[in-house]
Amino acid sequence: MPTQNPIEELVVDILNKNGFDKLDQAAQKEYLPQFIAQAEQRIGSALLPLLNEQSAKQFLELSKKETAPEEWWSFWQANVPNFAEVVREALSGFAQEIKASFVL
Repeated sequence: MPTQNPIEELVVDILNKNGFDKLDQAAQKEYLPQFIAQAEQRIGSALLPLLNEQSAKQFLELSKKETAPEEWWSFWQANVPNFAEVVREALSGFAQEIKASFVL
């Protein structure tokens, strides 16, 4: 399931390590957006407090328009020095919950 959304790629990897790829395509299409939304919410909650005033204004401008996932990814990388570490930590918690609750 190739994608250009870096978060989606990370989420799919976490899910597949826990058996998500064993679901039929219809179930995957139904549930994947929900899992991605959960992961994005976690990541956003972890990253927002790290923005300075100028980058917070940029964030507001980006949120007022339809912004591609790649553009968001670039924004976060440019404005949060330890971006990769914060994302890794946020998704670590997500992965642990998936592993605990995702039984196939």
